[in-house]
Amino acid sequence: MNNVIRSIFLLAAIGLIGFGLFIGDDLSDARWLALLGGAFLCLLIATRFEIPASTPTFNRGLIRTTMLLASIFIVLSAQLIRIQVIRQRQMYYRTGTAPDGETISNPRLYRQQLTVQRGSILDRNGVVLAETTKEDDVYYRNWPVASTWPITGYYSPNAYGMTGIEATFEEYLSGEASTNAIEQTVNELLNRDLVGADVHLTIDADMQTLAYNAMGNNRGAIVLLEIETGETLVLASKPTVNPNTLYVIDDSAEAEAYWDTIANDEVSKSFVTRATMGLYTPGSTFKTVSAAIAINEGYATPESVYEDNGEITIDGRVLVEQNRPNETQTKWTLREAIMWSLNVVMAQVGLQIGADTYWDYGPKLGYGAEIPYDVPVYESQLANSRSFLDSLNAVADTGFGQGEIQMTPLHLAMVASMWAKGGEMMKPILVREVTADDGTVLHKASSSAFKQGVKSGTADEVAGMMVDVIESGSAQHGQAAGYTIGGKTGTAELGDGTTNSLFIGFIGESKPKYAIAVVLESDPDISAVATGRDILVAAMQR
Repeated sequence: MNNVIRSIFLLAAIGLIGFGLFIGDDLSDARWLALLGGAFLCLLIATRFEIPASTPTFNRGLIRTTMLLASIFIVLSAQLIRIQVIRQRQMYYRTGTAPDGETISNPRLYRQQLTVQRGSILDRNGVVLAETTKEDDVYYRNWPVASTWPITGYYSPNAYGMTGIEATFEEYLSGEASTNAIEQTVNELLNRDLVGADVHLTIDADMQTLAYNAMGNNRGAIVLLEIETGETLVLASKPTVNPNTLYVIDDSAEAEAYWDTIANDEVSKSFVTRATMGLYTPGSTFKTVSAAIAINEGYATPESVYEDNGEITIDGRVLVEQNRPNETQTKWTLREAIMWSLNVVMAQVGLQIGADTYWDYGPKLGYGAEIPYDVPVYESQLANSRSFLDSLNAVADTGFGQGEIQMTPLHLAMVASMWAKGGEMMKPILVREVTADDGTVLHKASSSAFKQGVKSGTADEVAGMMVDVIESGSAQHGQAAGYTIGGKTGTAELGDGTTNSLFIGFIGESKPKYAIAVVLESDPDISAVATGRDILVAAMQR
């Protein structure tokens, strides 16, 4: 066979193996084996060279067998390199399930985790939110700030796993990603404890505690964002899980009883971090979205006039207006509809927009889109499916924030900040940076845009209408002397006859600085507007 052809097949074999090793964990086992099989065939062809006819038959057979064994050896060596080097971490941490349902994992992991000086989690000012202390050669984890438990999550290697920042940044906190292979080997040889990296959040612990306490005994969430950067100052959720109770070294009856209690509480649902995983009907806060789409598409302006005499019939269904401040007035502008939260007007705006336009705008405004964040975030939705909006009443209900719309409080705060930032929705940031024990920065966040939902002029119009809501509309109790506040209230009816109360807003002096979303569940005993106002003002004064 031609030497050039053999060289080509040899290079192809090297290329296939090299490509598979370079891709590493991103390559499935099936595809790796296919690459390995292709490389083996290429090696067989590459080693098929001409043997002189004068060579004895035995020697010819020996040479052929040697080439075959060499090809097999090369392929097996590549497989061993992949297992021992490329996929070493994955194999080490691999888990399985026994026939009796018990989880099976590497038994060395648990004891190893107890000998790691796990990194701390700190707020933007250096306040410790999670730390590790050592007693009798064993490291203990504790979380001193209760209001931040929904963010830090829990870490319970012996029993219940991990959540929140403890889970998302596990490789940094445990030291796996903050030390290189040489350092890890030296540490093992010298019997040094592994030291994890510290995770620095954008959260302000004082503001977080203020918001958490302001919710009282109500279930729900409060999210406060810095408009310009997208940094999260508050990510409060109630109720939450106490990680200190779940961190156990050996079997703990207290931890087991606590786990069983919260796991079986279908009302509190403490495992659901409501700020990022709670999905709520936005109610009238969504009217800002409908207004923005209508203005952006040229269907309306803030001064467009609609008729609202107390009711409207849509496809045989009578929708009754509950919010008119003056029952003798029958003509209302879009601005007044936002100011007084008029459902009949916003139903008409929804019908102007129509199903197709709503559905097209969904991804532009973050609906049905994955929000990049440092803890899990559930996706918001405009509807369960596009077909829901085929009904005129469904489109009308969507216009004033009912229907099948579902939003997380985080997304609600992002929408509020979008109106205050010229239609630009920033990517939310929760972790500012990660630093190694020697101060080296291992990870650093940077501000960037997530979506440009509407034109700048459209967002400015919506922001102006939200200011009108506070200054002369339905939420005048949201005013604060010396500050410009814009906001929109919302009420979402639940199937059990109770209602959730919502508020989105922003605050600033020369320009908006912070945006907020407040969601309080099931007929709360405090005002979402007043709660939001107080936190916004506190943020300006901090």
